[in-house]
Amino acid sequence: MGVNIVTTKIMLKLLLGDFENGPPFTIGDIFDFFKEDGQKDVKAAMAKLKREEFVNQKQNYEGSVLVSLSEKGKLRALNMIFRRFDSRKEKWDGKWRMVSFDIPDHCTKGRKALVYRLKSAGFYELQKSLFIYPHDCEKEVKTLAHLFKIEKYIRLGLLESIDNQEILIKHFKLREKI
Repeated sequence: MGVNIVTTKIMLKLLLGDFENGPPFTIGDIFDFFKEDGQKDVKAAMAKLKREEFVNQKQNYEGSVLVSLSEKGKLRALNMIFRRFDSRKEKWDGKWRMVSFDIPDHCTKGRKALVYRLKSAGFYELQKSLFIYPHDCEKEVKTLAHLFKIEKYIRLGLLESIDNQEILIKHFKLREKI
């Protein structure tokens, strides 16, 4: 497996979790989790992440090196995730995910970041501050909101149905996924 693929996998795991012990993660945790990818590739991926300032490393009181994504790394990992949303292949569960927000003017950067990523991920813009998506996206949206410190301005909802949902079914090409 290539270093770029391993780098991506490490970034996504550091962002979304899935390690046995939970955060913070040690270098040892990362090498254990990605041992099937080859120690050489994992080592090169970690060096690349550190060189590009996508990870922070610090030594804890036990002498282990703790690894976490920097703000720059979190943003890069979220961008990867949101770019892949549009190509999701899972079966639709018949429910709609709603992302609604009322973000004040002093958080313009966060609002623009949220709208940009929702649109690039293929969310349907029902209104200027209301987006719909057919698959689970709660963890990713909450992580993005936390990164831009706008979580208190965002509401998430799970809808059983919505009027004119035929437009949404057609938009998301869900007929073949039901």
